[in-house]
Amino acid sequence: MLQPQPLELRYSHNIIEHLGLKLYQNRPTNVLAELVSNSWDADAGEVWIDINKEHLAVYDNGIGMDRETLVGHYLIIGKRKRIAENIEVLSPKKRKYMGRKGIGKLAPFGIAKKISVITISQKDKSCCWFEIDLTELLDESSSSESSEFKYRPEVIYDSVPINDIELSRDKHGYVKEFLVKTKSLGGTLIIMDDLSLKRTVSSSQLMEALGRRFTVTLIRNDFNVLINGHLVTEKQSLPEFSYREPEEGFTEETVNFGGVDRLIKYWVGFVKEAEWPQDQAGVGVYTHGKIAQDRPFVFGLKGREISSRYMYGVIEADWLDELSEDIVSTDRTSINWNNDFTEPMYEWGRILVAKWIANYRKFQKEQNSDKIMLKIKELPDIPRITEEERLVIKDMVCNMSPKIYKDEALQNEVITQLTSAWTHRPTRNIIKSLWDRIEVSEGNQQDFISTLNDITKYLVPESLSLSVSVSQRIYALTKLHELSIIGTENQLQALLENFPWILGSDKGKVFANTTLKELARRAAIDGTLYAHGATAQSIKFSADAGTRPDFAFFSDQNKSVIIVVELKSPQVPLEYAHVLQLLTYFYWIKGHYPHANVTGYLIGKNAGESIHCADPNIHIKTWDEICLHSRKDYLELLASMLNGISEHYDDSRVYDVIELGGEATRELLRKMAVVNSPLSDFFENIDKKLR
Repeated sequence: MLQPQPLELRYSHNIIEHLGLKLYQNRPTNVLAELVSNSWDADAGEVWIDINKEHLAVYDNGIGMDRETLVGHYLIIGKRKRIAENIEVLSPKKRKYMGRKGIGKLAPFGIAKKISVITISQKDKSCCWFEIDLTELLDESSSSESSEFKYRPEVIYDSVPINDIELSRDKHGYVKEFLVKTKSLGGTLIIMDDLSLKRTVSSSQLMEALGRRFTVTLIRNDFNVLINGHLVTEKQSLPEFSYREPEEGFTEETVNFGGVDRLIKYWVGFVKEAEWPQDQAGVGVYTHGKIAQDRPFVFGLKGREISSRYMYGVIEADWLDELSEDIVSTDRTSINWNNDFTEPMYEWGRILVAKWIANYRKFQKEQNSDKIMLKIKELPDIPRITEEERLVIKDMVCNMSPKIYKDEALQNEVITQLTSAWTHRPTRNIIKSLWDRIEVSEGNQQDFISTLNDITKYLVPESLSLSVSVSQRIYALTKLHELSIIGTENQLQALLENFPWILGSDKGKVFANTTLKELARRAAIDGTLYAHGATAQSIKFSADAGTRPDFAFFSDQNKSVIIVVELKSPQVPLEYAHVLQLLTYFYWIKGHYPHANVTGYLIGKNAGESIHCADPNIHIKTWDEICLHSRKDYLELLASMLNGISEHYDDSRVYDVIELGGEATRELLRKMAVVNSPLSDFFENIDKKLR
């Protein structure tokens, strides 16, 4: 009777494919980094990496491997290099093992199909040379029915004295170069053939990759890595920093995690321009000089995405790779942060990164303060403001994200927009435009909300002051209504020319243009413009009369907007002859300024709206309509400014608004409050205060 198969854990043959080919497939910099790691563990002083389009080689002057080491360690896949007995043991060069899992030897299969290993033992100066063919290895392992399969590489030399080595199999010249550079005293050479790479690895790319994956290649003089003959240095492999903390070296700190004191070293740099891929920014955590938690990583810190995009942090914590539990992933890209000892470090790291960013932002503010202040004073189209206001706006800009400092055009726009907001330009449009730009520029909501809060905080008192000014205009319009009943043409014309905003809140940017008035006067004298009412002769001898006492001309600075106004006494009924008079001036202006937006106003007594004009650019209004329409515009503007500031109802300026606007203002605002809850709340608080 056959014995039942025992319950046992067996290993599939494809473990080689997964731990070598799949783990490092098409990742040449990671493969070469694993070989550099092995050279460190071999106590090498120099490591040479030769890059060729068709093949690669990595060789060192370390202790090499004798036959016993090859059989008992190197050729056993997955045998742990670091165990409890040697975890604290230092090599003759005072090094701890960088490797741990014993699978780095499989890394070359991620980019090559044939591997040659040539090693010289420092102990007996014997040489072993063998070649492994990946295709044969996979074929043999897949045909094995045993849980423990075996593969025999092609052996070229087996423990042969160095002097007996022939170089006929040295098809690339690497073995000869290896013997010369190591002086045949010891070391290991790995040659990779039949590469699966689509493009050649560049020296600069490899230098940067080694800088990201190691710290030992940069901080120790007894371990140098050379790529195609060029030494890897900090300047070549690390980016240029505009800010570094500390300025050189690292900060050393002992922190208690899980009741145990742990030594940690760290430093951080911030680049001037974030030209690197996003996955190269953030913090790298290293154990024994080798990456254990790869970037991008910021210990879960939120709301600092823009600043961390410029950050390159390094934290060294050897103890993470000395715990009884192996917490570093096989590909050395992540750490298990759910361990009892790593969880508190994760929280510690979040605080550290937040502090780094805060210090960086403070540095940026100090560096850019003078430049931003100069821009606030000298940029074109910046409204004139007081020195105290400039300081406030400067602080607001300095507290924004690094993107504002890096992008000159965006910085200029932010300064212009914030200054305009401070001086009562259309704040809603400003905020929308600002957010659109920050959003496109990889901004975040937290930065925008912070900026918006600053704008709101400083605009509230300014809105209150402006509210007083607007209510004064409402009061003036109330008086205009009284004047429109008994006033003369000359009085009304003078009032309009001094206060063009009477025509409506949208006319606040035009002014009485005396140049246009003089041109019209001369045209009437020359006969090219037919004057009406007063004769050309009377105009000629009355220099101050203008073209007519009842005509006014308004425009903006560029004459892109022109308004022609003919006004009549409130007691004089309008006639179509008046419409023709206005059209004469209207089309004369259109002829001289064809690209301008020209409109005309005829104002007077128009019972039953009997006089009208089909031209949409000609507006026929009564004085009552002008007063009421303009008052409505300003009341709505006042309501929008008061809306949302109900917590400031006891401000003295609020009482000025009510008093200057009069009962009519208050009554109209009440009607608006019916459909506007915040405004309704505002008036409810006012009423309580006034009782």
